[in-house]
Amino acid sequence: MNFSLSEIIVILLIALLVIKPEQLPDVAFSLGRFMQSMRRMYAKVKNEMNGLIDSVEKNDEQKRQS
Repeated sequence: MNFSLSEIIVILLIALLVIKPEQLPDVAFSLGRFMQSMRRMYAKVKNEMNGLIDSVEKNDEQKRQS
């Protein structure tokens, strides 16, 4: 997901209207931590799904060889 400079400026202006300027760093930090945890969860689910797919493929291959 790529944002242009004008999109980032609009988002920051809206954030300043909704959130008090002194709260903005805390909100940005919380948002960053949330995004990091979402990426970790996504990677974990992806690895588990890939492992499941690999085990199913391996099982199918063993059945074909028998």
